[in-house]
Amino acid sequence: MKTTIVLLTLNEIEGVKQVVPQINRKWASEIICIDGGSNDGTIEWLRSRKIPVHVQKIRGRAEAFRLGLKTAKGDAIVYFSPDGNEDPYDIPRITKKINEGYDLVIASRFSKKSRSDDATAVRRFGNNFFTLLVNIFWNAGVTDAINGFRGITKKCLTDLGIDAKRFEVEIEMTIRAAKKGYKIAEIPTYEKARIGGEAKLRTFKDGWIYARTLMRELVR
Repeated sequence: MKTTIVLLTLNEIEGVKQVVPQINRKWASEIICIDGGSNDGTIEWLRSRKIPVHVQKIRGRAEAFRLGLKTAKGDAIVYFSPDGNEDPYDIPRITKKINEGYDLVIASRFSKKSRSDDATAVRRFGNNFFTLLVNIFWNAGVTDAINGFRGITKKCLTDLGIDAKRFEVEIEMTIRAAKKGYKIAEIPTYEKARIGGEAKLRTFKDGWIYARTLMRELVR
């Protein structure tokens, strides 16, 4: 199965310079970038390394996922944010699971073998709480329903009909994949502290959006 690595960026030049060179181009059939409108040199640096950059006309993380789906040529996509949080060496581990027949593979920060240097106590509690609800209501069997570092087949993602706006896109994907009976797997990951840039997720605002997403999916 051919895989596309989709880099998700928005003013991440420090992380991009350190992390992207660690990505082996043999891990996928192509590498592209979906950028939210960087003005710090991220776009120019990536293009100078022959990585195609597609700049979003509509802002938002969910729109980046949809544009990645539309643009990628591979049969599967690995969404990866080169901000320092995510370990590029987990990419082949994700693609291995997809090639084994899984439709959605999540890099979990909260499994028994995982570790996170970035999650605060509040974020950890919120993630575990929402993941618990996803498992109770939809039997997803996951330990990290929210992490955006994940691989998914284009067939699956197209069928999910994602209509989120912001960071709720990940939990929406997990819920709908579980509801439709797709095969979901996880790999343990080590989430390091981000390298420069600014975190885009807003804990309490996005927490409320997660809750609203859960309620909406319950009544769909």
